[in-house]
Amino acid sequence: MALDNIPDPAQDHPNRSNGSAPPGAEGAAGAATELRDFLDAVADKVEKRDPVVDEVRGLLERRIASGDVDLPRHPDSASRILDLAKNPDASMKDILRQVRTDAALAGRILEVANSAAYAGSQNVYNLKMAVVRLGLTRVGELALEMSGATKHFQKDKRSNMLARIWKFSLATGFACEALAKSVPSEQEEGAFLTGLFHDVASPLVVQCIGRLERSGTIPPQADSRVLGILNAISGEFTERLVGSWNVPKASLEAIHLQHAKVRERRGKPLAHLLVCGKAVAAELGMGVRPVPLDYAQCRDFHFVGLEDERKVEPAREAVIDKVIQLSRK
Repeated sequence: MALDNIPDPAQDHPNRSNGSAPPGAEGAAGAATELRDFLDAVADKVEKRDPVVDEVRGLLERRIASGDVDLPRHPDSASRILDLAKNPDASMKDILRQVRTDAALAGRILEVANSAAYAGSQNVYNLKMAVVRLGLTRVGELALEMSGATKHFQKDKRSNMLARIWKFSLATGFACEALAKSVPSEQEEGAFLTGLFHDVASPLVVQCIGRLERSGTIPPQADSRVLGILNAISGEFTERLVGSWNVPKASLEAIHLQHAKVRERRGKPLAHLLVCGKAVAAELGMGVRPVPLDYAQCRDFHFVGLEDERKVEPAREAVIDKVIQLSRK
């Protein structure tokens, strides 16, 4: 709401004779400006207030408070991990490769590996080190404990949407990992996990929307409406979930800044990498409609020296190869 029709006392007045403001004009101008800003802020809050979003946010808050955070997991990924965990001949490399495709399990492994029961002299931020610290038996137990989340995924009427979210996040992780090879200051594993975790709360938000629809608390929501709700609240809950997993501060910061203006990411290479990885995944149509990559539009490539096609093309190839390998298994 803009109060454009209210005259500003600071404007020139026909009775002014010497160009100076009349007594009290500056104070009145300041008061008018403050009032205008206040009413604009109130109007924005009123316009943005959405009862459906409020219901979803409330359910999420209650679930987090009670520890009921059962992130939906892609059934193919989860079942492969369970099969490997039961196989005495499975190698660490085999299990690690599958854990990297499951953001929820990867986060849980980092969380437990850095808990008081397992933590060594310092936290581990590398999945391989976390798996080694826990041991294959414990990783298998964690996978089994979380197996119920795959049922939520399969039963959800929006399972296709959940699959697309999973594919885009995984492709973003692969893209960030490959791009990090050309950014000397960044480690590939940290870049991968940042990409994998960048939108980890979205499946949980979709699940909560489904629960509220089935209970009659909210009316059925069109997919376009669900995407709008995701845009509204997924970011804040992603930060809270990832923050509980003891990931590096730089990863949390990158996830927080991914939707900010590019100038706010200046001097934060991992934040730039995350935006670049998402752009590559979107260009390839990984879970989303393909969006052409425009280096002039996405200036983050410039700030980490990735505007050269010779550096980006290997990332495209890596994403395609790894996603194809997963689809064949």
